[in-house]
Amino acid sequence: MDEVRVALVSMGGYAYNFYGRRLLQPPKDRGMRFVGGVSRSPENVKKEYVEAGIPVYRSLEEFYENDWADLVISSGPIHLHEPVTCEALSHGSSVLSEKPVSATIQEVLRMAEAEERSGKFVAIGYQWSFSDSVQALKRDAMEGLFGDPIRLKTLILWPRTLSYYGRNDWAGRVKIGGRWVLDSPVQNATAHYLHNMFYILGDTRERSARPGEVESELYRANDIENYDAAALRCVTEEETEVMFYSAHCVPENRGIVMRYEFEGAVVEYNAHGDGCFTACFRDGRTKCYGNPEDTSENKLWDSVRAVRTDEPVACGIGASIPHVLAVNGAQESAEIRAFPKEMVRRSQFDGGTLVWAEGLAEALQESYQRGVLPSEAGRYPWAVKGSRVDLRGYSHFPSTCS
Repeated sequence: MDEVRVALVSMGGYAYNFYGRRLLQPPKDRGMRFVGGVSRSPENVKKEYVEAGIPVYRSLEEFYENDWADLVISSGPIHLHEPVTCEALSHGSSVLSEKPVSATIQEVLRMAEAEERSGKFVAIGYQWSFSDSVQALKRDAMEGLFGDPIRLKTLILWPRTLSYYGRNDWAGRVKIGGRWVLDSPVQNATAHYLHNMFYILGDTRERSARPGEVESELYRANDIENYDAAALRCVTEEETEVMFYSAHCVPENRGIVMRYEFEGAVVEYNAHGDGCFTACFRDGRTKCYGNPEDTSENKLWDSVRAVRTDEPVACGIGASIPHVLAVNGAQESAEIRAFPKEMVRRSQFDGGTLVWAEGLAEALQESYQRGVLPSEAGRYPWAVKGSRVDLRGYSHFPSTCS
């Protein structure tokens, strides 16, 4: 194959900043050609596409009426991941779809069936999974260098202003146009980091550990349909505890903190430090795995290479299913509770208005340090734990529907 023909679905925002820039000026040794884009408003695409002479179509169907691609990059809204992926596969294109793989497990299963029928591949754009850092860390975990896993936990406090929820018509929504979105910190902005814990625990390069059960606490301070703060406890099918704490309604950015506890080592990550994964072994040795952000482009170039070589991608649909299961189960576990009015504050942050819950950041930090849900800390009257949801054999969200 002389050149891998690549098309881009969704052309603004993140799609332009990450994919568009790289597709417009690819390194010569990548062997790819940017053949077209899809945008609901072709007349409003960035001038860089126009200047490069990239044809822009209003739909993927229109693109295929005029052209074809070996690889379609799907970087649009969550609720469109499934239809875009399935349509591209039906035309014989492989797909690199942005995270999460889709909103619900039934959609993901349909995508997997379409992938199998097509004989092509679907890569999911969790860039950490493709990074040199995480791949090295996962290899050592699989080879038993750290011993058996005990507990993995992650805390992310990322403020998002009102403009974040007003940037499109699906932000913070549960459904739009009859399709599930389930947009939340866990589903969207911080999805990478919940997925990463399952991915590290997977027993092969292309697999992640599956959650066997989940219980959650879901809260909101903003006037949105879904939640903007969450705490989750997942237990994998292999009985490893995975704790996840994530919130947008906090007054300051405290970044990402991770602690992966194994019998023989503790692996830590702190975005405000050097941004690297470091393993500290029980005998005093340390091993640094580097910063996963340093090779964030791998997901694109590995997908281009996979078209040419037929080698499996590091993170496909199968590896991404555990995150969807956890999100769906968490949504069923707990009723979304509004923070008491006396906790809710407004302030200016990063040029916009931020709605946040006083004391939430400290509550999540304490819960993270202790490895408990906020309701279990015994200090927060607003905290209420949801029910335990069994995810073994879970195949439809909500599970009350057939």
